[in-house]
Amino acid sequence: MPYRIASQEKAMRIVFTGGSGKAGKHVIPELLAHGHKVLNVDLVPLDVHGVDNLKADITDSGQCYNALSMMHNLGELDSGIGPMPKPDAVVHFAAIPRILLRPDNEAYRINTMGTYNVLEAALKLGIRKIIFASSETTYGVCFASGERKPEYLPIDEEHPVVPEDSYATSKVCNEVTARCFQLRTGADIYGIRINNVVEPHEYAQDFPKYS
Repeated sequence: MPYRIASQEKAMRIVFTGGSGKAGKHVIPELLAHGHKVLNVDLVPLDVHGVDNLKADITDSGQCYNALSMMHNLGELDSGIGPMPKPDAVVHFAAIPRILLRPDNEAYRINTMGTYNVLEAALKLGIRKIIFASSETTYGVCFASGERKPEYLPIDEEHPVVPEDSYATSKVCNEVTARCFQLRTGADIYGIRINNVVEPHEYAQDFPKYS
């Protein structure tokens, strides 16, 4: 069945956290191309035509709540209707993306508190669709000390999560946090265990070394 683009459906109002990152800077243009309105919440703006940018620290619950409930641009003042409609969905990609970029405890704090704040603010505002980025590292196969192989192949969602580093542990915590919010609210919350994000230019640059 062919994919139905947004022009044939409802154009959504989306808040995307961490959209200036390696994955987000490719996902947001795709969302815009399908007619959706996107607010990128990040510490660094994304230079893409059509996206609105808001600099905010999502580990601060007040900033997170405001980011999800405010106007997205000056043009929305022209509507004259006061507060704009709440977002239809939140895509949460903001995080420290791996170990050894920040001290371990700081990476864990940012990743877990950021996710908790996004989920809490979204659901208290009545936003019922949330997608968040988890990671293949939850299986313990990436940042383990020495080599760790999966317990079985192919890996599925029933495979044990066995993190042994601050990044992977933060992702496991985020999955549990999301499950708790989902059970309490019944909202649509989806965690995606993303593996290594490879940009188009990196296939030619790096893949020969992986063979």
